[in-house]
Amino acid sequence: MNVEQIRTHYPGLQAGIYLNTGGVGQPSRQVQAAIEAGYHKLYHDHMPPIDWYVAMVQEAEAVRQKIAVFLGAGDDEMALTLSTADGYASVLGGLRWQTGDEVVITSEEHPMPYDAVQGLAQREGVVVKVVDLDPDPDVVLSRVEQALTPRTRMICFSHVTTDTGYRLPAQAICTLARQRGILTLWDGCQAVGQFPLNLNDMGCDFYAANCYKWLLGPIGTGFLYVRQEALQILKPLLRPHDPQGNASQYKMGNPSNALYLGLGASLDFITSLGGPQAIAAEVGRKADALRARFAAISGVQFLGPQRPETQTGVVSFTIAGMDGDQVSSALKTRWNMTQRATYITRPSGVRISVAFYTSQAELDTLVKAVTVLAGQHGHG
Repeated sequence: MNVEQIRTHYPGLQAGIYLNTGGVGQPSRQVQAAIEAGYHKLYHDHMPPIDWYVAMVQEAEAVRQKIAVFLGAGDDEMALTLSTADGYASVLGGLRWQTGDEVVITSEEHPMPYDAVQGLAQREGVVVKVVDLDPDPDVVLSRVEQALTPRTRMICFSHVTTDTGYRLPAQAICTLARQRGILTLWDGCQAVGQFPLNLNDMGCDFYAANCYKWLLGPIGTGFLYVRQEALQILKPLLRPHDPQGNASQYKMGNPSNALYLGLGASLDFITSLGGPQAIAAEVGRKADALRARFAAISGVQFLGPQRPETQTGVVSFTIAGMDGDQVSSALKTRWNMTQRATYITRPSGVRISVAFYTSQAELDTLVKAVTVLAGQHGHG
Protein backbone atom coordinates (compact mmCIF):
# COMPACT_ATOMS: atom_id res chain seq x y z
CA MET A 1 0.00 0.00 0.00
CA ASN A 2 1.10 3.55 -0.71
CA VAL A 3 0.45 4.84 2.79
CA GLU A 4 1.69 8.35 2.06
CA GLN A 5 -0.80 8.71 -0.79
CA ILE A 6 -3.60 7.08 1.20
CA ARG A 7 -3.10 9.53 4.07
CA THR A 8 -3.96 12.46 1.78
CA HIS A 9 -7.54 11.17 1.77
CA TYR A 10 -7.76 11.52 5.57
CA PRO A 11 -7.31 15.20 6.50
CA GLY A 12 -7.76 14.52 10.21
CA LEU A 13 -4.41 12.77 10.26
CA GLN A 14 -2.70 16.14 9.93
CA ALA A 15 -3.85 17.19 13.42
CA GLY A 16 -1.43 14.94 15.30
CA ILE A 17 -0.57 11.27 15.67
CA TYR A 18 -3.84 9.36 15.61
CA LEU A 19 -3.73 5.89 17.17
CA ASN A 20 -7.33 5.40 18.27
CA THR A 21 -9.15 3.99 15.26
CA GLY A 22 -10.51 1.38 17.65
CA GLY A 23 -12.35 4.26 19.35
CA VAL A 24 -13.46 6.29 16.35
CA GLY A 25 -11.95 5.91 12.90
CA GLN A 26 -10.81 8.81 10.75
CA PRO A 27 -13.36 9.86 8.10
CA SER A 28 -12.00 10.20 4.58
CA ARG A 29 -12.60 13.03 2.14
CA GLN A 30 -14.84 10.62 0.23
CA VAL A 31 -17.04 10.12 3.31
CA GLN A 32 -17.33 13.85 3.84
CA ALA A 33 -18.12 14.49 0.18
CA ALA A 34 -20.82 11.81 0.05
CA ILE A 35 -22.62 13.15 3.13
CA GLU A 36 -22.35 16.73 1.93
CA ALA A 37 -23.73 15.74 -1.47
CA GLY A 38 -26.73 14.17 0.22
CA TYR A 39 -27.52 17.24 2.29
CA HIS A 40 -26.74 19.57 -0.62
CA LYS A 41 -29.85 18.28 -2.36
CA LEU A 42 -31.95 19.52 0.54
CA TYR A 43 -30.24 22.73 1.61
CA HIS A 44 -28.87 24.03 -1.71
CA ASP A 45 -30.92 22.37 -4.44
CA HIS A 46 -34.04 22.89 -2.31
CA MET A 47 -35.46 19.48 -3.07
CA PRO A 48 -38.85 19.17 -1.32
CA PRO A 49 -38.07 17.67 2.09
CA ILE A 50 -40.35 14.67 1.67
CA ASP A 51 -38.82 13.90 -1.73
CA TRP A 52 -35.35 14.26 -0.23
CA TYR A 53 -36.30 11.90 2.59
CA VAL A 54 -37.51 9.26 0.13
CA ALA A 55 -34.35 9.67 -1.95
CA MET A 56 -32.12 9.20 1.09
CA VAL A 57 -34.07 6.10 2.15
CA GLN A 58 -33.42 4.64 -1.29
CA GLU A 59 -29.73 5.54 -1.09
CA ALA A 60 -29.47 3.93 2.35
CA GLU A 61 -31.12 0.78 1.01
CA ALA A 62 -28.40 0.50 -1.61
CA VAL A 63 -25.78 0.79 1.13
CA ARG A 64 -27.56 -1.92 3.14
CA GLN A 65 -27.18 -4.26 0.19
CA LYS A 66 -23.56 -3.23 -0.25
CA ILE A 67 -22.59 -3.98 3.35
CA ALA A 68 -24.34 -7.34 3.16
CA VAL A 69 -22.08 -8.29 0.25
CA PHE A 70 -19.03 -6.80 2.02
CA LEU A 71 -19.65 -9.01 5.07
CA GLY A 72 -20.71 -12.22 3.33
CA ALA A 73 -24.37 -12.03 4.34
CA GLY A 74 -27.59 -12.55 2.46
CA ASP A 75 -29.41 -9.41 1.43
CA ASP A 76 -32.40 -10.35 3.58
CA GLU A 77 -30.19 -10.96 6.64
CA MET A 78 -28.91 -7.40 7.07
CA ALA A 79 -30.51 -4.40 8.79
CA LEU A 80 -29.15 -0.88 9.13
CA THR A 81 -28.96 0.47 12.68
CA LEU A 82 -27.68 3.53 14.49
CA SER A 83 -25.19 1.61 16.64
CA THR A 84 -24.16 -1.70 18.14
CA ALA A 85 -26.51 -0.99 21.03
CA ASP A 86 -29.47 -0.94 18.65
CA GLY A 87 -28.59 -4.42 17.50
CA TYR A 88 -28.17 -5.75 21.02
CA ALA A 89 -31.48 -4.21 22.07
CA SER A 90 -33.24 -5.83 19.13
CA VAL A 91 -31.81 -9.28 19.85
CA LEU A 92 -31.91 -9.40 23.63
CA GLY A 93 -35.33 -7.72 23.72
CA GLY A 94 -36.78 -9.66 20.81
CA LEU A 95 -36.23 -13.17 22.19
CA ARG A 96 -38.38 -14.88 24.81
CA TRP A 97 -36.51 -15.73 28.01
CA GLN A 98 -37.22 -17.90 31.03
CA THR A 99 -35.89 -17.47 34.54
CA GLY A 100 -32.70 -19.49 34.86
CA ASP A 101 -31.70 -19.26 31.20
CA GLU A 102 -27.95 -18.79 30.95
CA VAL A 103 -25.99 -16.29 28.88
CA VAL A 104 -22.21 -16.71 28.57
CA ILE A 105 -19.91 -13.70 28.15
CA THR A 106 -16.13 -13.21 28.28
CA SER A 107 -14.06 -11.48 30.94
CA GLU A 108 -13.22 -8.63 28.54
CA GLU A 109 -16.52 -7.27 27.28
CA HIS A 110 -17.03 -3.63 26.38
CA PRO A 111 -19.36 -1.86 28.84
CA MET A 112 -22.21 -1.68 26.30
CA PRO A 113 -22.72 -5.43 25.75
CA TYR A 114 -21.81 -6.14 29.35
CA ASP A 115 -24.48 -3.77 30.63
CA ALA A 116 -27.00 -5.05 28.09
CA VAL A 117 -26.61 -8.60 29.37
CA GLN A 118 -26.69 -7.51 33.01
CA GLY A 119 -29.89 -5.59 32.28
CA LEU A 120 -31.37 -8.71 30.74
CA ALA A 121 -30.49 -10.65 33.88
CA GLN A 122 -32.19 -8.02 36.02
CA ARG A 123 -35.37 -8.00 33.92
CA GLU A 124 -35.74 -11.67 33.06
CA GLY A 125 -33.87 -13.57 35.77
CA VAL A 126 -31.23 -14.77 33.33
CA VAL A 127 -27.98 -16.14 34.79
CA VAL A 128 -24.79 -14.56 33.42
CA LYS A 129 -21.70 -16.77 33.27
CA VAL A 130 -18.21 -15.40 32.56
CA VAL A 131 -15.49 -17.22 30.65
CA ASP A 132 -11.98 -15.98 31.45
CA LEU A 133 -9.87 -15.41 28.37
CA ASP A 134 -6.50 -17.11 27.94
CA PRO A 135 -3.64 -16.41 25.52
CA ASP A 136 -4.24 -19.87 24.04
CA PRO A 137 -7.46 -19.91 21.95
CA ASP A 138 -7.72 -23.68 22.44
CA VAL A 139 -7.96 -23.07 26.18
CA VAL A 140 -10.64 -20.45 25.56
CA LEU A 141 -12.64 -22.89 23.45
CA SER A 142 -12.32 -25.54 26.15
CA ARG A 143 -13.49 -23.07 28.82
CA VAL A 144 -16.48 -22.11 26.69
CA GLU A 145 -17.44 -25.76 26.32
CA GLN A 146 -17.10 -26.32 30.07
CA ALA A 147 -19.35 -23.33 30.77
CA LEU A 148 -22.23 -24.69 28.70
CA THR A 149 -25.11 -26.49 30.39
CA PRO A 150 -28.59 -27.59 29.32
CA ARG A 151 -29.80 -24.15 30.49
CA THR A 152 -27.40 -22.18 28.27
CA ARG A 153 -29.49 -20.12 25.86
CA MET A 154 -26.92 -17.79 24.31
CA ILE A 155 -23.21 -17.11 23.91
CA CYS A 156 -22.72 -13.35 23.75
CA PHE A 157 -19.09 -12.50 22.90
CA SER A 158 -16.97 -9.77 21.38
CA HIS A 159 -15.42 -11.02 18.15
CA VAL A 160 -12.35 -8.90 18.95
CA THR A 161 -12.01 -7.61 22.50
CA THR A 162 -11.90 -3.89 23.13
CA ASP A 163 -8.88 -3.53 25.44
CA THR A 164 -6.34 -5.99 24.05
CA GLY A 165 -7.63 -6.80 20.57
CA TYR A 166 -7.98 -10.53 21.22
CA ARG A 167 -9.53 -12.18 18.16
CA LEU A 168 -11.64 -15.05 19.44
CA PRO A 169 -11.99 -18.35 17.52
CA ALA A 170 -15.47 -17.28 16.41
CA GLN A 171 -16.21 -19.95 13.85
CA ALA A 172 -15.24 -22.76 16.23
CA ILE A 173 -17.37 -21.23 19.01
CA CYS A 174 -20.34 -20.89 16.65
CA THR A 175 -19.96 -24.51 15.56
CA LEU A 176 -19.91 -25.64 19.18
CA ALA A 177 -23.00 -23.58 19.94
CA ARG A 178 -24.99 -24.80 16.95
CA GLN A 179 -24.22 -28.41 17.84
CA ARG A 180 -25.96 -27.77 21.16
CA GLY A 181 -28.81 -25.60 19.94
CA ILE A 182 -27.36 -22.48 21.57
CA LEU A 183 -27.74 -19.05 19.97
CA THR A 184 -24.76 -16.75 19.39
CA LEU A 185 -24.68 -12.95 19.43
CA TRP A 186 -21.45 -11.17 18.56
CA ASP A 187 -20.20 -7.63 19.05
CA GLY A 188 -18.23 -6.94 15.89
CA CYS A 189 -17.11 -3.35 16.55
CA GLN A 190 -13.40 -4.16 16.71
CA ALA A 191 -13.56 -6.79 13.95
CA VAL A 192 -15.37 -5.39 10.91
CA GLY A 193 -12.88 -3.62 8.69
CA GLN A 194 -9.82 -5.20 10.31
CA PHE A 195 -9.87 -8.50 8.41
CA PRO A 196 -12.04 -10.39 5.91
CA LEU A 197 -15.31 -11.52 7.40
CA ASN A 198 -17.98 -13.82 5.99
CA LEU A 199 -20.89 -13.97 8.42
CA ASN A 200 -22.60 -16.88 6.70
CA ASP A 201 -19.41 -18.96 6.91
CA MET A 202 -18.83 -17.89 10.49
CA GLY A 203 -22.12 -19.52 11.44
CA CYS A 204 -23.36 -16.97 13.97
CA ASP A 205 -27.03 -16.25 14.60
CA PHE A 206 -26.69 -12.53 15.28
CA TYR A 207 -23.88 -10.04 14.68
CA ALA A 208 -24.07 -6.35 15.60
CA ALA A 209 -21.60 -3.53 15.10
CA ASN A 210 -21.24 0.16 14.55
CA CYS A 211 -19.50 1.36 11.39
CA TYR A 212 -17.45 4.27 12.70
CA LYS A 213 -14.41 2.40 13.98
CA TRP A 214 -12.41 0.23 11.55
CA LEU A 215 -14.98 0.67 8.77
CA LEU A 216 -14.29 4.43 8.99
CA GLY A 217 -17.91 5.41 8.45
CA PRO A 218 -19.86 8.21 10.16
CA ILE A 219 -20.93 8.06 13.79
CA GLY A 220 -24.61 7.12 13.78
CA THR A 221 -24.26 4.17 11.39
CA GLY A 222 -24.32 0.48 12.24
CA PHE A 223 -25.80 -2.84 11.25
CA LEU A 224 -27.43 -5.96 12.62
CA TYR A 225 -27.04 -9.34 10.94
CA VAL A 226 -29.75 -11.91 11.60
CA ARG A 227 -29.12 -15.39 10.22
CA GLN A 228 -31.91 -16.67 7.95
CA GLU A 229 -33.06 -19.29 10.45
CA ALA A 230 -33.02 -16.80 13.29
CA LEU A 231 -35.50 -14.57 11.43
CA GLN A 232 -38.10 -17.13 12.44
CA ILE A 233 -37.69 -16.61 16.18
CA LEU A 234 -36.56 -13.01 16.68
CA LYS A 235 -39.51 -10.68 17.28
CA PRO A 236 -39.16 -7.01 16.25
CA LEU A 237 -39.55 -4.49 19.04
CA LEU A 238 -41.35 -1.83 17.00
CA ARG A 239 -43.58 -3.73 14.55
CA PRO A 240 -45.36 -7.06 14.05
CA HIS A 241 -43.18 -10.07 13.34
CA ASP A 242 -43.02 -11.37 9.79
CA PRO A 243 -41.24 -14.75 9.90
CA GLN A 244 -41.00 -14.67 6.11
CA GLY A 245 -39.70 -11.11 6.04
CA ASN A 246 -36.16 -9.76 6.08
CA ALA A 247 -33.94 -8.27 8.75
CA SER A 248 -35.07 -4.72 7.99
CA GLN A 249 -38.05 -5.38 10.25
CA TYR A 250 -35.63 -4.97 13.17
CA LYS A 251 -34.70 -1.43 12.19
CA MET A 252 -34.94 0.90 15.19
CA GLY A 253 -36.13 4.47 14.89
CA ASN A 254 -35.64 6.87 12.01
CA PRO A 255 -31.94 7.37 11.26
CA SER A 256 -30.31 10.19 9.35
CA ASN A 257 -30.18 8.21 6.12
CA ALA A 258 -27.76 10.64 4.48
CA LEU A 259 -25.08 9.37 6.84
CA TYR A 260 -25.23 5.97 5.15
CA LEU A 261 -24.03 7.63 1.96
CA GLY A 262 -20.80 8.27 3.86
CA LEU A 263 -20.64 4.64 4.91
CA GLY A 264 -21.10 3.54 1.32
CA ALA A 265 -18.25 5.82 0.25
CA SER A 266 -15.98 4.36 2.92
CA LEU A 267 -16.77 0.81 1.84
CA ASP A 268 -15.98 1.74 -1.75
CA PHE A 269 -12.65 3.29 -0.77
CA ILE A 270 -11.66 0.31 1.38
CA THR A 271 -12.51 -1.98 -1.52
CA SER A 272 -10.40 0.13 -3.90
CA LEU A 273 -7.39 -0.47 -1.63
CA GLY A 274 -7.79 -4.23 -1.94
CA GLY A 275 -10.46 -4.74 0.70
CA PRO A 276 -10.10 -6.20 4.20
CA GLN A 277 -7.59 -8.81 3.05
CA ALA A 278 -5.10 -6.17 1.91
CA ILE A 279 -5.79 -4.09 5.02
CA ALA A 280 -5.20 -7.09 7.31
CA ALA A 281 -1.84 -7.75 5.64
CA GLU A 282 -0.73 -4.11 5.96
CA VAL A 283 -1.89 -3.75 9.56
CA GLY A 284 -0.54 -7.15 10.56
CA ARG A 285 2.93 -6.30 9.32
CA LYS A 286 2.99 -3.00 11.23
CA ALA A 287 1.47 -4.38 14.42
CA ASP A 288 3.85 -7.36 14.51
CA ALA A 289 6.82 -5.04 14.15
CA LEU A 290 5.49 -2.77 16.90
CA ARG A 291 5.08 -5.71 19.29
CA ALA A 292 8.66 -6.77 18.62
CA ARG A 293 9.95 -3.26 19.28
CA PHE A 294 7.96 -2.96 22.51
CA ALA A 295 9.39 -6.30 23.65
CA ALA A 296 12.89 -4.83 23.38
CA ILE A 297 12.14 -1.92 25.75
CA SER A 298 13.00 -2.58 29.38
CA GLY A 299 10.00 -2.22 31.69
CA VAL A 300 7.41 -2.54 28.92
CA GLN A 301 5.00 -5.46 29.06
CA PHE A 302 2.78 -6.42 26.15
CA LEU A 303 -0.87 -6.90 27.11
CA GLY A 304 -2.83 -9.13 24.82
CA PRO A 305 -2.90 -12.27 22.71
CA GLN A 306 0.31 -14.08 21.90
CA ARG A 307 -0.61 -16.28 18.96
CA PRO A 308 -0.81 -14.80 15.45
CA GLU A 309 -4.34 -16.04 14.73
CA THR A 310 -5.62 -14.15 17.78
CA GLN A 311 -3.80 -10.87 17.10
CA THR A 312 -5.15 -7.76 15.35
CA GLY A 313 -4.23 -4.13 14.85
CA VAL A 314 -4.89 -3.45 18.54
CA VAL A 315 -1.59 -3.43 20.44
CA SER A 316 -1.78 -2.80 24.18
CA PHE A 317 1.09 -2.43 26.62
CA THR A 318 1.97 -1.30 30.13
CA ILE A 319 5.03 0.40 31.60
CA ALA A 320 6.13 -0.89 35.00
CA GLY A 321 5.59 1.74 37.67
CA MET A 322 3.09 3.75 35.62
CA ASP A 323 -0.70 3.56 35.55
CA GLY A 324 -2.28 3.36 32.13
CA ASP A 325 -3.89 6.78 32.55
CA GLN A 326 -0.49 8.29 33.33
CA VAL A 327 1.08 6.84 30.20
CA SER A 328 -1.89 7.84 28.05
CA SER A 329 -1.84 11.40 29.38
CA ALA A 330 1.90 11.74 28.79
CA LEU A 331 1.64 10.51 25.22
CA LYS A 332 -1.13 13.00 24.53
CA THR A 333 0.36 16.06 26.19
CA ARG A 334 4.02 15.56 25.29
CA TRP A 335 3.77 13.95 21.85
CA ASN A 336 0.27 14.96 20.65
CA MET A 337 -0.62 11.30 20.33
CA THR A 338 -4.28 10.24 20.46
CA GLN A 339 -4.81 6.78 22.02
CA ARG A 340 -6.50 5.61 25.18
CA ALA A 341 -5.82 3.84 28.45
CA THR A 342 -7.20 0.35 28.93
CA TYR A 343 -9.95 0.10 31.54
CA ILE A 344 -10.88 -3.58 31.73
CA THR A 345 -7.60 -5.47 31.89
CA ARG A 346 -5.25 -5.40 34.87
CA PRO A 347 -2.66 -4.03 35.12
CA SER A 348 -3.97 -1.04 33.22
CA GLY A 349 -2.05 0.02 30.17
CA VAL A 350 -2.47 1.86 26.89
CA ARG A 351 -4.29 0.67 23.78
CA ILE A 352 -2.74 1.52 20.42
CA SER A 353 -4.83 1.09 17.28
CA VAL A 354 -2.60 0.41 14.28
CA ALA A 355 -4.56 1.19 11.11
CA PHE A 356 -3.63 0.85 7.46
CA TYR A 357 -3.17 4.63 7.31
CA THR A 358 -0.81 4.68 10.30
CA SER A 359 2.61 5.80 9.08
CA GLN A 360 5.98 4.31 9.96
CA ALA A 361 7.09 7.71 11.22
CA GLU A 362 4.21 7.76 13.68
CA LEU A 363 5.11 4.32 14.99
CA ASP A 364 8.76 5.36 15.29
CA THR A 365 7.69 8.36 17.39
CA LEU A 366 5.53 6.09 19.56
CA VAL A 367 8.42 3.72 20.25
CA LYS A 368 10.73 6.61 21.10
CA ALA A 369 8.11 8.10 23.44
CA VAL A 370 7.54 4.81 25.25
CA THR A 371 11.31 4.33 25.56
CA VAL A 372 11.62 7.78 27.13
CA LEU A 373 8.77 7.18 29.58
CA ALA A 374 10.13 3.76 30.58
CA GLY A 375 13.57 5.26 31.11
CA GLN A 376 12.21 8.02 33.30
CA HIS A 377 10.72 5.37 35.58
CA GLY A 378 13.95 3.50 36.18
CA HIS A 379 13.99 1.17 33.20
CA GLY A 380 16.62 0.99 30.54
